[in-house]
Amino acid sequence: MGHTHSASNTRGRGLAVASLLGLALAFTSCLPARADTDYPDKPVRLIVPFPPGGGGDKLARVLAPTLGELLKTSVIIDNRAGANGNIALQAVAKSRADGYTLGLTLTDHIALSPLLYDKLPFDPVKDFQPIGLIASTPYVFTVDAASGAAHLAAAIAKAKKDPGSVSIGYPTVSPLLATELLQKQSGAKFNLIPYRGIAQGMPDMLGGRLDAWVGTSVTMRGFIDGGKVRGIAVTSAQRSPALPGVPTIAESGFPGFELVSWYGIVAPAGTPAAIVATLNARLNETLRTPDVRAKLEADGALILGGAPEQLARALRADMDRLGPLVKAAGIKPE
Repeated sequence: MGHTHSASNTRGRGLAVASLLGLALAFTSCLPARADTDYPDKPVRLIVPFPPGGGGDKLARVLAPTLGELLKTSVIIDNRAGANGNIALQAVAKSRADGYTLGLTLTDHIALSPLLYDKLPFDPVKDFQPIGLIASTPYVFTVDAASGAAHLAAAIAKAKKDPGSVSIGYPTVSPLLATELLQKQSGAKFNLIPYRGIAQGMPDMLGGRLDAWVGTSVTMRGFIDGGKVRGIAVTSAQRSPALPGVPTIAESGFPGFELVSWYGIVAPAGTPAAIVATLNARLNETLRTPDVRAKLEADGALILGGAPEQLARALRADMDRLGPLVKAAGIKPE
């Protein structure tokens, strides 16, 4: 699913959704707890809005075994890629609110979809119950290691001299926003090309058909460590401990630049409060497990965790912060 650039009035819709978030949170916090002593008594399905091999899929597969052990059941990954996460989130929203279907989500999805789509196949707020935040990750601009390009400044200079001459592939809206923000601050004009995921984009970059790729550190670290690609900039405020040799965009001449993505887990709205509490506790326990922490942090993730309300607040903050950028760039799905 690609994106075109046209003017759109998203501010009102974003504010309305933010208001609904507050109502939904107030409602769910008042749900009576009931005894769900038998939960879970069958496998739990985690719907992932990415194809196998993407950053979100990799993160889910790090979490699932330990989360399953702590829940005393299996957590089964169900990949449902496409439509900026809408296919996966619709499947979650339409599932029974019994704790046996969960969804992985990130900044692009519940926070950005209301700003991008005039009509969604679900209510982005009222149809979901937050379970908890997982982690945040920076984006990494990368080039083919054999290309000779080593610095972000060189790509920007070329794109300013010859607008559209530097092609950058991206898998979801947040890395597109990072690139839009870079264009805005640098005055460069890139040729931005959408892909369904890294499995489609990486062959084009390694084959010389794409100049650069921007993806999460979770997705890109293996390629960088393997010597196939070179990281030229990360979008976090500080260098990623997982990629200490890759400078920040702020270091590369654009002070104050920062845009990272967070991941979280949601359930269908109406999931009993006792089950939400169990899932949140087991998720936080999973994130404290040394093996899980080590694997996530090795890929540049900053462990978050916390209460369901912290995920709801992250959604509101992102809509407020990214809404104006989406509007200014005129980003809309095709």
